[in-house]
Amino acid sequence: MVTIFDNLADLSLIEIFSYLSCVDALWCFNNLNIRLTRLLIERGFYYHINLSSTRFHRFRKFLSLLRFNEIESLIIDCYSSPLQLRCWPYLPHLRILKVKGVRNVINVFNFAQRHSTTLTHLVVKSSEYFKTGGLTAKLCYPLWNLCEFITEILNHMSALCSLDLGMGSSFFLHRWPFKTIQMPLTYLAITLSVTHTLLDIMSTEPLSHTLEQLHIKLCGGPGLMESLGAIRLLPQMKVLHTFSFVKSFNWHSFLEWTFVKILTSSNIMPVLRRINFSLVISVDDLIRMRNSALFTDFRHIDIHYAFIINDDCPHIELLNYVPRGSQSHSRQIASATFISDCWPDNQPFRTPGQFYFAKSKNRQHLFYTLPWIFNEFFKLSVPDRCISEVEVFISSSSITKIHSSYLTELNVSDNLASPASFFPQIMSSNRIMELRLYRCNRQVSMNLSNVSHLILIDGLDSLNSSLLSLNIRSIQIILHHECLRFAADDWTALHTLSTLPLLNSLRIILYGMHSPPDGTNCQIIAETTPNLLDFSFCFRRINCEDRYDIKSAFKKHCLFIKQLRNSILNLSLNKKAYDYVEKDGCGLIMWF
Repeated sequence: MVTIFDNLADLSLIEIFSYLSCVDALWCFNNLNIRLTRLLIERGFYYHINLSSTRFHRFRKFLSLLRFNEIESLIIDCYSSPLQLRCWPYLPHLRILKVKGVRNVINVFNFAQRHSTTLTHLVVKSSEYFKTGGLTAKLCYPLWNLCEFITEILNHMSALCSLDLGMGSSFFLHRWPFKTIQMPLTYLAITLSVTHTLLDIMSTEPLSHTLEQLHIKLCGGPGLMESLGAIRLLPQMKVLHTFSFVKSFNWHSFLEWTFVKILTSSNIMPVLRRINFSLVISVDDLIRMRNSALFTDFRHIDIHYAFIINDDCPHIELLNYVPRGSQSHSRQIASATFISDCWPDNQPFRTPGQFYFAKSKNRQHLFYTLPWIFNEFFKLSVPDRCISEVEVFISSSSITKIHSSYLTELNVSDNLASPASFFPQIMSSNRIMELRLYRCNRQVSMNLSNVSHLILIDGLDSLNSSLLSLNIRSIQIILHHECLRFAADDWTALHTLSTLPLLNSLRIILYGMHSPPDGTNCQIIAETTPNLLDFSFCFRRINCEDRYDIKSAFKKHCLFIKQLRNSILNLSLNKKAYDYVEKDGCGLIMWF
């Protein structure tokens, strides 16, 4: 018996649509007949658009299939070209814009400003590597910092009620420039450099009356003492029901728990219903924590936490004081102890921008609620290679249900498995989507089959690993001149990328290089691009680098960028590409 496609039931067609991306569904079924068009409309394919995996020539054709007046949300993922946002026309009913892997926030603002009267939800996520931060011979990148971006957004976006800037440690705000804003924000997620900026946000009118969710990541600790006194002057956050205060474990201020305890008191957050926090605390803090108002008062708050205690006392002594949730929301607890050896100050394997405090041999006790609520496993106060022993403990009460961890990002350094891999309650290998490899020059024995975004820092050789996920869609490669003595810059490793069937995006940044790759390596890099839709290559330097002839070096870099662009275009004669060379000639972006 033969079934004609037109005879399939609506439920069968809807099932087929569920396996297709927005691009594939509209490309295949748009305007074939009235019935299919109706089903596409009902399933939201014309309303919610994501063309991230679309090539440039196909994108231009695809625009003619879209109904611009009906588009309500637009998503541009990290494996899309950063040039795509420039090519979109005005969308009169656009309410939601999500842009990930942002290189230039100016482009985001220019597009968002055109939709200032309709755009209510804005998501912008980036990192130091996406935004290609650093200096050239003449310019400083990025051209706007996050403060400048927020200033323009909040001065021009009259309809905005939700602003999500992610919680990446390197995409942070150093200053909040407002006392009053016009839009009644109900949701804000952002990374801050100091706690005083958080107090400035909470003091801004009308946020004390409108803000319902506030998610903060803190990437620095200066000024915590001064902020404690200023908390008393804060207005009451009348409708704030969800609050996150997140920081890494690799730095510590002695007042972290005191700050969070006072900030979340019922005087300031009277209707708080949920809090997520990660802290470094002392034993005295732990003893006081269990009986604090956060865990015991009338608000019955749902509490999720992870905290580290740097102390040599036995683990069992601390466990007796660990709070297991609030009165109405009990939590199962898991824990571990990391025993680290002392390490010298003259570490040869240190990537620029990474800092640790000098530690003698000590114990770090980790306690956390289940499930692990954070998308990353925070860096400890010593590098992973200095951890000599890990003891894992399960809650004394039996675990009655399987907890699904929220961990999606993983850091691996020096060819060693991440400490997170020791914890089945924290890390589920099939949930890791982003993998960062620091100074890895050989195969890392971790089976992460669903990784879609790979970041390689000072370790091209790790591309030769046979365990690369076939689901990888984007790769970033970052090399520092200081690290070349132990991280080879063998560009033949790029040949392995041909084995990745879904790879769309390759972005390469070279920091502080005295000379660019030679002509042979230029050709190798160019030959990597034909199967990509997004490619970028740029040179940068870090502020403190002045031990070489910068002007001469960047003159060579500009010549290399021209050579690389010509080599790529010669390989793509039958393909129309959108290419962009930075003003000073030190960077190249191509959308194929």
